[in-house]
Amino acid sequence: MEQEKQIHTEVVDIDDLIQDDHNFNKGTEAGAELIGRSFKEHGAGRSVFIDKNNRLVGGNKAQKGFKGAGYRKVVIVDSDPDTLVAVRRKDVDLDTKEGREMAMLDNLTTQVNLAWDETEIEEVNTQIEGFDPAQWGFEMPGQEEEKPKKEPYSEVLRPFNTNHVLISYPIDLHDRIMQLIEELREEPRIEIESSAN
Repeated sequence: MEQEKQIHTEVVDIDDLIQDDHNFNKGTEAGAELIGRSFKEHGAGRSVFIDKNNRLVGGNKAQKGFKGAGYRKVVIVDSDPDTLVAVRRKDVDLDTKEGREMAMLDNLTTQVNLAWDETEIEEVNTQIEGFDPAQWGFEMPGQEEEKPKKEPYSEVLRPFNTNHVLISYPIDLHDRIMQLIEELREEPRIEIESSAN
């Protein structure tokens, strides 16, 4: 095993972390409330990501939520691209109510709190050489490719003389379905086969 590198840590105040002045995520009111509640009920879980100047690359909303919940202490761990930093909470067991709530909130807060700030993205796109959101699948406003219009359903079926339909339904709807099928049987051009599983 490769010799472990010496890990440098530093304890700082939450205000020592600097917000991104071009944050691509505006956030949402519901997301801010959820993040705040998560910190108040469960404390800190995952880490945030800062650059060499203590500017937040990821975790701007987490910093605000953490501070809003009344917490101050931050432990900085110096790292490199080849090292994944894992935060271990020795008071948390995944297979408990708290652990599973934290797992859910880790994903839910990200989903609920995401609101792209396209103005900031466009500004950075013009300022930073080589920065191209499209390389990561992000479509800039006005650059969306015109998608081919889907033909109406009736137009799609028009070339065919017949169409086949398979219907699956819960057993409690059986009588109603049978009634409808009997009505369809009165149409001489319709053939109906039925089976039960």
